Amino acid sequence: MDIKKAIAQRHSVRSYTNKKIDGEVKEKLINIIEECNKKSGLNIKLFLNEPKAFDTFMAHYGKFENVNNYIVLIGKKDKGTDEKCGYFGEEIVLKAQMLGLNTCWVALTYGKRKIPYDLKKDEKIYCTIAVGYGKTNGVKSKSKSIKEVVKNDDHMPDWFKDG
Repeated sequence: MDIKKAIAQRHSVRSYTNKKIDGEVKEKLINIIEECNKKSGLNIKLFLNEPKAFDTFMAHYGKFENVNNYIVLIGKKDKGTDEKCGYFGEEIVLKAQMLGLNTCWVALTYGKRKIPYDLKKDEKIYCTIAVGYGKTNGVKSKSKSIKEVVKNDDHMPDWFKDG
């Protein structure tokens, strides 16, 4: 699967099976995260077989089910870190999709304090991504047409139209 196909197929998934992330998929996911950490200077962490952060009232309220694996986007408390987390988090999400995994960005509906990691004084958790084998592949959301988003599409570069 290439990146464009991953973009088209990827949808948020909140309900996961019990299938463990292991073997080659686990190793590739770890390598993707390590590569993103090197490029970004972030401190992204993968937690496998660790359900505590999603065993909360808020997670159930958010309709998350059986989330035992997640990726925590951790970075320094600096201007621009949130944007960096978004960029590299989405790179991880799309590459996870290419590995046959499903994901969901999670901002509030989980227990930050239940994550088994001690933040350094200059760090904070920016976001979390649930990851695993979904019970479904999610549902496509309605998107606006390009004419609804862009006022003048006569002089757009091809790379923009492809997006």
